[in-house]
Amino acid sequence: AIFCGKAPPPTFVRELRPTEVVKGLEATLECEVTGTPPFEVKWLKNNKEMFSSKKYAISTKESIFTLNVTNCDVSDVGEYQCIISNEGGSCSCSTRLSLKGHERLAAQLCTQLESLAPGPGPALSCTAPIPPPQTGSCYCGKPPSFMKKPEPLNVFSGTNITFTSIIKGSPPLEVKWFKGSVELVPGHKCSITLQDSLAELELFDVHPLQSGDYTCQVSNEAGKISCTTHLFVKGLSRLLDVHETIGLPVTTPTKRKEDEEDQTIDILELLKNVDPKEYEKYARMYGITDFRGLLQAFELLKQTREEENGFNR
Repeated sequence: AIFCGKAPPPTFVRELRPTEVVKGLEATLECEVTGTPPFEVKWLKNNKEMFSSKKYAISTKESIFTLNVTNCDVSDVGEYQCIISNEGGSCSCSTRLSLKGHERLAAQLCTQLESLAPGPGPALSCTAPIPPPQTGSCYCGKPPSFMKKPEPLNVFSGTNITFTSIIKGSPPLEVKWFKGSVELVPGHKCSITLQDSLAELELFDVHPLQSGDYTCQVSNEAGKISCTTHLFVKGLSRLLDVHETIGLPVTTPTKRKEDEEDQTIDILELLKNVDPKEYEKYARMYGITDFRGLLQAFELLKQTREEENGFNR
């Protein structure tokens, strides 16, 4: 089974709009999203996080997010950004707050300063900030999504495998792959590629210790989404090698009652997730009666684990 993000990332249905306010009055910035609650909201002014105070009132009503700026003055002019997130990802939208007449006066002052240096020689440079056109900028039009999710794989030890995802969303897209919570890095054990909309993870010469959950995470400026699948590596040959080395009796593959399909049972991999008090019970369940020999098998396995775990580095 594949377990994907619990909820799609939020998207804006109403963005922040440029606001021009008379000095001394109140300005209201408001936006609205669609998506799965609960939502978390963060407001920033000129890239610095804002918090509720007498000056700034931050409020949320269902999926509507509001920032009220009281008694506006020159210090309130600037870029305001709202970042909204849920379990599935995040999106952000920004706009500009200005005072009526303030920017026009700044431009006039700039012109007058430059006119004070006529004739040859360097002209005076005006450093008064000239604001960009008053249009809102939203970066969440196309958050990433999966057109095809990676499928679970059940393979034999020693083979090469490839997890494949087809993704879409506004570029640039960033793709990361994880085994459990550990990010994978391309190297001699694995290859990570992104070509057009095709994201692939290839693992070379897999072995039972690489069994587990693998997650593809895709992100852009509009949000982030992830999808998790599973790899099971059948390790009968490895188990036989270990048992033959220490003389531990080995049973033939058994059938699981629920699906009655022939599958090899990797006892060492099975017991890794079992309470040590239950080792003997599970070993006997699968036909191994030499409990002391089984512990010796674990010790032998530990000697090679560091080398095999190098796959995650």
